[in-house]
Amino acid sequence: MTRPTSRRTVHHASATSLALDANTLEKTWRSYLGIVALCTAVLALFASAAVRADDDDPVRSITVTGTAESRVAPDMAMLSMAVVEEDIAVDAARTRADAIVASALETLRAAGIQAGDIDSSALRVDPQYRWQESTRRQILTGYRITRSIEVRLLDLDQLGSLLVSLSEAGVNRIDAPALGLQNREAVYQEVLAAAAENARQRATVLASTLNESLGAVLSVQTQRAQLPVPMRREVAMMAADESSGGAASYQSGDLNFSVNLTVSFALLD
Repeated sequence: MTRPTSRRTVHHASATSLALDANTLEKTWRSYLGIVALCTAVLALFASAAVRADDDDPVRSITVTGTAESRVAPDMAMLSMAVVEEDIAVDAARTRADAIVASALETLRAAGIQAGDIDSSALRVDPQYRWQESTRRQILTGYRITRSIEVRLLDLDQLGSLLVSLSEAGVNRIDAPALGLQNREAVYQEVLAAAAENARQRATVLASTLNESLGAVLSVQTQRAQLPVPMRREVAMMAADESSGGAASYQSGDLNFSVNLTVSFALLD
């Protein structure tokens, strides 16, 4: 009877030891979490103090707006035109349109326009209908053929005479030319530099007037640049003879570039 009692006592002691180990582990883990929380709170306290210190000692600065604009004469034009022909037979309308386009291309080549600056690939076919009341349905009356031509003209001195010649060649729809610049970015950068210099001059005047010393640039904000949209000029569809000054009457205007900058400068102590 003594030996079984002894084995039960040993088993009970082992279970008690495991329970004590689990309690110790839990206490250790809780202590670790407490230390981590304490460190986090200390770091947050130091960070908050640093922010308050920065707020208490802000950088003195001055902010100005710099502006600049430039009027530039265009040096190119995009010409959009078309030949429109109608006929009951689609082949007949297309044949006439193709012949006029061929004549227009010959006119462009004679003016020295490079092949890469001409696009005459567009073709549009539109059936034409008429409403018939007696049958209450649409009746096909023919076809409208549209051959479009796009031209990049780099010599604006040719603008007037070229438009007249194309009209005489049979081109019966010419849109107003879109005037622009071959290198818009170069002009924009020039105006941008002028706006930055204007901002510095204004800041210098303010700082000097207020008995302050101008420091380094803190920030620059470029407002949306008002890049010129290619300007258009009205084009008369009726060809005028040279004696009436028809070709010379096509005059192009200037393009206007405008840039605004907002610049902040530090003031030296």
